[in-house]
Amino acid sequence: MNISAPLRDTSTRETTFQRTGFQLPCVSVVVVNYNYGRFLEQVVNSVFGQTYPNVECIVVDNASTDGSLDILTSLEARYPLLRIVRRATNDGQTAASLDGLEIARGAYVIFMDADDLLLPQAIDAHMFVHLSLRVHVGITSGDMLQSTDDQIVVGTGEQLNRYIQSGAGRRKNLLRNYEHAFQPDWPPAGLAESLQDKVHLVPHGTVKWVWSPTSGLCFRRDALRQFVDNPPLAGLRTGTDMYFAQGICSLYGGAIIDTPVFVYRIHGGNEFSRQPQLNRYKVYDSTSHNNNDYARQLLIDHLVEKADRFYRHSQVPFDYFLALVRLDQRDADPQLPAWRRRSRAAGQLADHYADVAAAIGPWKTRALLLWLRVPPTVVAQVARQDA
Repeated sequence: MNISAPLRDTSTRETTFQRTGFQLPCVSVVVVNYNYGRFLEQVVNSVFGQTYPNVECIVVDNASTDGSLDILTSLEARYPLLRIVRRATNDGQTAASLDGLEIARGAYVIFMDADDLLLPQAIDAHMFVHLSLRVHVGITSGDMLQSTDDQIVVGTGEQLNRYIQSGAGRRKNLLRNYEHAFQPDWPPAGLAESLQDKVHLVPHGTVKWVWSPTSGLCFRRDALRQFVDNPPLAGLRTGTDMYFAQGICSLYGGAIIDTPVFVYRIHGGNEFSRQPQLNRYKVYDSTSHNNNDYARQLLIDHLVEKADRFYRHSQVPFDYFLALVRLDQRDADPQLPAWRRRSRAAGQLADHYADVAAAIGPWKTRALLLWLRVPPTVVAQVARQDA
């Protein structure tokens, strides 16, 4: 080794970096609107008012009848980078979200309800955590402020709070603070220090809801891609956040950021919440517009039908089995035999036995059915039929 060789000129290297054109990842914010014209200007302003430098905004209008389209036309003239999708029918939150995702160009995606708004450093926080984490998770969630009548009433969210207080997400050496060689003015001064002790890991295999609602979540686009090619998904009118958050975290994990990133506005017309969260008080109507059980059913079906994908791409194949078992739930159809009513996953595995066995192996498929308490005689019968 020639130890007398001169050091390389770093100024040449920096010039080369600048010429590469690498930039911070684009974040696509997909806003779903139905008759929330009175809130549209605020939400769009909040997206384009982000301190993060690479953001696009897509508003998907679900056939509003309240003058939203006129407001969107005005906003389109003000913001040349705003893109609008005008749907002919209102087919629910998920169909609109998928329409926005289809034209989004960002490597990261935030789905927003049009009655919420982002705080100025929301995307800075999400992206700093995604780029600094030593665990490459598929989802991050910031906290929320809860408001009524334009007054902030509550400064946190209950489910996220409980996870933070449990201490389950505490990890040492979780972050290596990101520094952008090609854009030296990001992250902004003080961001790393403000978030250093506020990031909590949510390990893969977690299916319990620990997140903020829709507008507080930031997804890796490549993680979303694993779950969008599910044809019945477009019929999920609400619960889009449940479907993507539980599916992605069950296999790839996530992280919680213990700082508010958006304002959750409660105005009397919300699909789910009826008032800001209050200790030991149920603030939601669990019987109205709540498709969370159906969202989970769609996840189970998708994991089974795409067994080859999820099993083959799991570094630890047992993760696939664990996700399927933890996401499992009862099947409400009273006409089904007891073992199928007890386990949606068991019924799907039996129906798709040949394809699953081809993907993960026959003995593993039979073992999974037995793990889900399918009677041995039924397992033997299913295996014979598809032999």
